[in-house]
Amino acid sequence: MIIPTAPSSALIHSSTHCGKGSSSVRDGSELSQPLEPANVRAFWDNINQEDEADRSVATNTQQKAVDIAKQRMLVSTIIHQKDHKGAVMLGLYTQRLCDVYERLDKPSRVVFLQMLSREFCTAKGDARESARRYLESAAKSSDPIQSVLFARNLRDDLTPLYTELFDQINRLPGGFAFLVHMRADMLAQIRNDRDDAALRAMSDSLMKKLETWIIGTLDLKRITWNSPAYTIEKLGQYEAVHAVKSWLDVKRRLGNGRRCFGFFHRSVPMEPLVFVWVALTNEITGNVQSILREREPTSTLGEGSAKCAIFYSINSQPGLSGVDLGNFLIKRVVAVLQAELPNISAFCTLSPMPRFRVWLDQWLTQERLSHPPEDIAISKKALDALLSRVPTATTWTAALKHVIDSHGWTSDQQTLDAMEPVICALGAHYLVNIKRGKAHSALDPVANFHLRNGACLHRVNWRGNTSYNGLRQSLGLMCNYNYILDRIEDNNENYVRDGTIAVSGSDSYVDAAKRLSLSSSAKL
Repeated sequence: MIIPTAPSSALIHSSTHCGKGSSSVRDGSELSQPLEPANVRAFWDNINQEDEADRSVATNTQQKAVDIAKQRMLVSTIIHQKDHKGAVMLGLYTQRLCDVYERLDKPSRVVFLQMLSREFCTAKGDARESARRYLESAAKSSDPIQSVLFARNLRDDLTPLYTELFDQINRLPGGFAFLVHMRADMLAQIRNDRDDAALRAMSDSLMKKLETWIIGTLDLKRITWNSPAYTIEKLGQYEAVHAVKSWLDVKRRLGNGRRCFGFFHRSVPMEPLVFVWVALTNEITGNVQSILREREPTSTLGEGSAKCAIFYSINSQPGLSGVDLGNFLIKRVVAVLQAELPNISAFCTLSPMPRFRVWLDQWLTQERLSHPPEDIAISKKALDALLSRVPTATTWTAALKHVIDSHGWTSDQQTLDAMEPVICALGAHYLVNIKRGKAHSALDPVANFHLRNGACLHRVNWRGNTSYNGLRQSLGLMCNYNYILDRIEDNNENYVRDGTIAVSGSDSYVDAAKRLSLSSSAKL
């Protein structure tokens, strides 16, 4: 059975029925008065009447066009009249806007988000005037209190108006989850239009809000086959590294010799914000298929005999992209596993190299195809073996490009044997020496994540992921990062300071790449 795809975001109140139309109650003078039960009843009665009309129109004409003017009015009401309405009534308006947004199709959501990011950003006129007053005060006034007041006014005027809407939504039951899904919609549109600076700024602003709200609200939970079906379904929905194909697939990943842990927000106790899959093994594993396909892992000796905990997939909800939760999750899970299984002595990842193939294609320029570089540690025997597989090629780089651009090379064992030392050497060079422009951080995003967390680069693994996606992203190459507990702080400090990459183990490819010391000169 294929795991069904859940809706992109959960309703805050699934039983609430709110329409898209504007309400005469919104503009009544009674809204500034203390809220009485009759006011609430009138509010919902009015909305229900509009719902019937909206549903009738939608049914008869099948139109999905959004009345953006009414949405704009509703947003403006929430933002600009927060000081004139009671908390309950403001919550009702905010809930109504959330319900309207939930009903929109994807194109209509894009229109709404673009309107919100452009029309409810920083008020430039107010900010300009506040800046002038602050600068005059700083230059002329000797009163520190006055300068502080002008600084506060400037800060307030520089704060985008939509942040007030985010604050109001977060106060609703389930509002945090709603905002996470809304940001996922923002990021999806940004991928389609990377030049939309206003939407990108709003996404970044919401990300900072989410980071603040998360502090102190997360609970670590182990997810098992006995967890709620809704939670297990979310594992399949949010798994982005190794696709979940069926309920049986999930059951295997949650079975004997396996663990899954997640961070849950207290307002959304059944939906993990970020989760990690763990395999308990007797050695540091180099192939992910051996983990995903093994039916009875560690069944012969039991979990008590396992020596290694392999973190083979870390995932978060799309709307939390950029929010660093994986770092805290790994460290918390390590502590839990240490307490539960003291026999485990190694905590390693089995990680993808998602941009290796893209980098390699860019690296194989016409110049390098004609004149191969000499700074890659590959033996002459290995280069000759690769050239023998492509008789028409005059350089090993040309032979490499011919092979990776051809079909079926992964089915020929002799070609695989010839490719192994070349691809592993290039993969180690990519991880150790290729940086983000002039920065110290590794180009590969997964490498940068683990190295910043204090892990050591342990080993590159040939044929580590033989799935279609693994071959497409990295020619099947994977790597291990080793979390050596008493070295984590030093590794983190050295990497953040000057990009120094710590290594462990005795992998010849990693050691050779490390010796080249190209981190200061290697470029894209």
